[in-house]
Amino acid sequence: MSREPTTLEPALLEWLGRSEHLPVTGWEPDPPLDALHCHPDLVARLAEIARPVRGTARTFVAGCPVIHHPAGQPIAAASGTSWLVVRSAQPAGALASHWHTNGLAPEWVDLDPFAPDVALARGIDLLRAQVARAFELADSP
Repeated sequence: MSREPTTLEPALLEWLGRSEHLPVTGWEPDPPLDALHCHPDLVARLAEIARPVRGTARTFVAGCPVIHHPAGQPIAAASGTSWLVVRSAQPAGALASHWHTNGLAPEWVDLDPFAPDVALARGIDLLRAQVARAFELADSP
């Protein structure tokens, strides 16, 4: 299976670029496979890293999972087989991806959710730290 991102859904990029979002609560269940525009392994990875961060909520936009702060601001999203962005404003470090998403604010960081040179447990810890930081930033006025 290729780990290259697929073409990003314009509706997803528009959603992430909005300045206003309504509050989001709960954890929306996975949609049917034929409605997903994100590989199930990546949906599972995003859930694994985001669910333990207190208060996160999940919705799907254009078949892609988006993690939100309860106040409404999106803090992470995934698409395709390996596209993952987190609104952490932190350097990617060992999770640096080989692409850059145009059209998003600079605080959005492209990350490799399956970084090949990082041990699985360490990679999950690093990804979770990025999501936790994004949550903290969204918590700030």
